Amino acid sequence: MTRQTLLFTLLFTPLLAFAHAGEDHGDGSKPAVAANVAPRAEAQTELFELVATPGNGRLTVYLDRFASNEPVTGARVEVESGSWKAVAQAADNGSYLVNAPQFAKPGQYPLVFTVQAGDDADLIETTLIVAEAAEPEAATSGYGSGSMWWWVGGALAALAAVSLLLKRRQRGRAA
Repeated sequence: MTRQTLLFTLLFTPLLAFAHAGEDHGDGSKPAVAANVAPRAEAQTELFELVATPGNGRLTVYLDRFASNEPVTGARVEVESGSWKAVAQAADNGSYLVNAPQFAKPGQYPLVFTVQAGDDADLIETTLIVAEAAEPEAATSGYGSGSMWWWVGGALAALAAVSLLLKRRQRGRAA
């Protein structure tokens, strides 16, 4: 019985060493990093920090005080990009909205924000980069296309061979 256990262990332990699907072993193509990140523009000055994100035909501007990270409410925020100019309307928690359907297209858009908040005024420049939508890559197994079934078939064939060998040995001892 000890030989049978040893033979079984020697035949099937190497199968445990194969990697399974979903692990990155350094080879193959890398997905685009920006594929899952929404387009945004970020900037900061000594007074303010600003994040602008396009979506649904609007540009949402989040404005905070740089020193305290406190949302800036009640400010006048003007936005310019090339010949386009608009005044953003105040929304909740220091955010501002402006209609800007042109930012839905891929491209680089230089933005200039003029912020007037009480006695503080600032000019903030940044660039909004809208990348083209990345196409999702087809999911593949870690074994390559279809080769996993060769390993399964090989393991079953080895199991059948070991079973046959053990039955023949038992018949030889019984005789």
